[in-house]
Amino acid sequence: MTSSRFGRLAPGVRDVLPAEAHLMRGLKEKFTKLVETWGYKEVVTPTFEYMENLSSEELQEEKFFKFLDRQGHLMALRPDMTRPMARLVATRMKGITPPLRLFYLANVFNYELPQVGRQREFYQAGVELMGPSSPGADAEVVALVAEYLKQTGLEDFQISIGNVGIFHGLVEQLGLPREVAQDLKEALGNKDFVKVEEILASHAATPEEARRALDLIELRGGPEILDRASELAQPGPAADAIENLHQLYQGLTCYGVEKNITLDLGLLRGLDYYTGLVFEGYTVAMGFPICGGGRYNKLLANFGYPMPATGFAVNLERVLVALERLQGPPKEPAPDVLVAWEDGSLAKALQVARELREQGQKVVIALFEYPPTKAKAEARSLGAARGIYVDKDGNSRELVF
Repeated sequence: MTSSRFGRLAPGVRDVLPAEAHLMRGLKEKFTKLVETWGYKEVVTPTFEYMENLSSEELQEEKFFKFLDRQGHLMALRPDMTRPMARLVATRMKGITPPLRLFYLANVFNYELPQVGRQREFYQAGVELMGPSSPGADAEVVALVAEYLKQTGLEDFQISIGNVGIFHGLVEQLGLPREVAQDLKEALGNKDFVKVEEILASHAATPEEARRALDLIELRGGPEILDRASELAQPGPAADAIENLHQLYQGLTCYGVEKNITLDLGLLRGLDYYTGLVFEGYTVAMGFPICGGGRYNKLLANFGYPMPATGFAVNLERVLVALERLQGPPKEPAPDVLVAWEDGSLAKALQVARELREQGQKVVIALFEYPPTKAKAEARSLGAARGIYVDKDGNSRELVF
């Protein structure tokens, strides 16, 4: 008996047809060409790994696609690329003098509620810069992702930048228990400033202290907010984070990308391995971040190889959706030339096609004998820019249409 699911796709995955596949290929090729010109080298990691290499407190197990291998080991499909990259460097690239500039193009898997722009399988393009722990390294990865988004054709994007040291400074300053700190983190992540205010008011020593803390993490805008932040922050992690953002922003102005940057001192990303810079990129055409990243100085130590690192990942599925909304549906790729032929001249037609392909042109060869009128119609239907017809004597001529 045939299953009712026969021929159907599972939730959260999709087929990609020629037009979108062509656009996706272009996004990948632009990314590869760009990051290689910045000195990054490609690496590839397995699609699945032992669960212990991928799991952590902040990644809930129900978000994983898990399975047992034949020896009973618990395996999982990779939910992101940062942990596999950390494992790769810690186990396979020890002894290579940093900095390490690495990039990847990979599909990742998250078991979450599917919706437009949020799939259970999606493609990421990302870089990791490992070794230096400096605002200059952070500025490089932010400037690089900004340059890539420009090259995709998304001109309206903004990159929000924060530093988790501000949050950790407030937790330390207020002496928040772990459970309360987690509540505050979730409220900030949801931009629920009513709940943020309630938490701060309940745990601050004075109403003034609560107000100063709230004013600090509500700051959002250009570099002018950093002076106000310095006035509000107490010495410690928060003040250090603000100074780091000062230096980072100066670096970004040197790259000339400051017009695409917004400072957001309440920004937190969902992953606890971040230790400093965090950022997310947005466009008006997409309700979710299209990219994100930050500094994670302690993650490689989990694999026995302490090394600071920073990086980003671009969700190519979301970039593709945003481009379609802004520019309309993508067009299917079309050949440059159709080569058609009369009976007995196939060998000559194949020779013509071979010569054109060697010149870099995309050529379709007719599969059957065509009269010239049929060849013209076929070329038009394919969207070919040109048509060449080879007659029975082996002579070739341009078709006019």
